[in-house]
Amino acid sequence: MSLPCEFAVRSVVPAMRALVARKLSTVYQMKQQDIAFLLGITQSAVSQYMRNARGKAIKIDGIEEVQDLVQILADGLASDSISKRQITRRYCEACQVVRQKRVLCSLHKRLDPDFEIEGCDACLP
Repeated sequence: MSLPCEFAVRSVVPAMRALVARKLSTVYQMKQQDIAFLLGITQSAVSQYMRNARGKAIKIDGIEEVQDLVQILADGLASDSISKRQITRRYCEACQVVRQKRVLCSLHKRLDPDFEIEGCDACLP
């Protein structure tokens, strides 16, 4: 049985990184190598995020709370004004939002066809 946090690590974190990478690229005109350094990933991973080859297991860009967190992360990273602890907190907040909005349910069902969405409250507080 997979835990909600396992799904989040495989889906929410990459989706968030993709959104932040795109924001840093488009708004702050950063190069992929600089984005990679800020996100603690490889330039190749950034390239994959930019091409939508990675970070697309779930669609979270339409969630307003997630967009707010992406903006906070991008602004903080671009201005070097956000601590590692704050970065971690923002990713955790994004996971909480996605879980509370039950976005992971469809992914869970796709990966485990026997999973019953009805009545599941594993992701709810």
